[in-house]
Amino acid sequence: MKSKHLLRIVVLLAMLFSVLGTGSQVQAKGNAIDHSDAVIVIRSITYWDATYAGNVSSTRYERWPFEFTETNNFTITAAPTSGDLVPLVILLDVNGNEISSTVGSLNSVQPAGIYSVLIQPQTGSGNYNLTIRKTEAPVDDPSTSVVLNPTTVNVNESAVATVNLNNVPAGGYTSAEFTCTTDASFVEVSGIADAGLFGADTVMIVSGPTNGDFIVALAGSNGNKATTSGAAFTFNVKGLQQGQTTIECIARVSTGDQTLVTLPSTPGTLTIVIPEGTLAGRVIASKPVTVNVYNPDSTLAESVVVNADGTFSLTLPPGTYTATATAEGFLDAQGTPTITSGNTTTLQTISLPAGDIDNNNVIDQFDALTIGMSYNASSPAAADLNNDGIINVLDLELLAANYHQSGSLAWP
Repeated sequence: MKSKHLLRIVVLLAMLFSVLGTGSQVQAKGNAIDHSDAVIVIRSITYWDATYAGNVSSTRYERWPFEFTETNNFTITAAPTSGDLVPLVILLDVNGNEISSTVGSLNSVQPAGIYSVLIQPQTGSGNYNLTIRKTEAPVDDPSTSVVLNPTTVNVNESAVATVNLNNVPAGGYTSAEFTCTTDASFVEVSGIADAGLFGADTVMIVSGPTNGDFIVALAGSNGNKATTSGAAFTFNVKGLQQGQTTIECIARVSTGDQTLVTLPSTPGTLTIVIPEGTLAGRVIASKPVTVNVYNPDSTLAESVVVNADGTFSLTLPPGTYTATATAEGFLDAQGTPTITSGNTTTLQTISLPAGDIDNNNVIDQFDALTIGMSYNASSPAAADLNNDGIINVLDLELLAANYHQSGSLAWP
């Protein structure tokens, strides 16, 4: 076994004999066993991963001193091999103070220093095997990734793409070559710039872009190298058309041995949208008005109830729509507005004619008859043209002002 794997044991005789010397009584952890006669026997740990046999009882505990020359993440396990022993594992510092304790197996991370582990019964007594093992923290593999900010842009707007080297090993990279691919029909690349990962005065070359693809090569100058994870370079991507596209940069890296190793990569995804436009206008009626906007296939795109003053505003993707303004007991209005990206289309202010109570697109004697049949009542609501809660001559007055009008009003 190599010496660097040797778990150096420092048995400090002064500490052992003056603090917890062989055969001395100790203040043990409280449990069901009588500890008044317990003594500590000093044992010796020599190597990582070796197995050491021990024996403890209510009158005999065992202490295993050891030293770390660097920070270690480690696990100490006391596994019973005979008897009814349930072992308690106690980690102590150089002064014999408890750091942590648990039954059976203890995991800890400690810096360089002198320590010891005390084994005593939680219950019972018997033989056990002791092991101390390094617990290696998982190390993620080196990789590259493209991060976009923002991830969604309007057509003709840009995002910043950052190309990262992730999980750079301790020895670092002296150079890296990135082969980047984009869809030239969706994005336009510009502004490729070093991000400083390879130190000051990095040597950088760029080949392309050609049809959306380009190569960026970076090399540290005067002994500089990339020793930490982070951004290697950045570039701008301008959205050209609506849709979604991926941007990937695959890296080949060198540690200075004139060999290139390809790293796994994670691409970025950019969503490109067309800016919406705004439809606005004002509709006047004595009843609440609803504005409905329909797609060319007659499906409802948007709907809004106008404000108290009749105004409204809603956003829509670019295109041509059918817009209607309706109120209960009124003839409606209809227009075909065209919405353009980033602009506001305003329909003319329009007043809806009151009196179409039966909703047949004409104001006639049948509507007047409904008012007569419901006189001084509150329903049907369509006959309450002034929306005051009662059907009477005031509603008839509004109907008469529009008598014999028909059809939807044009709403330019």
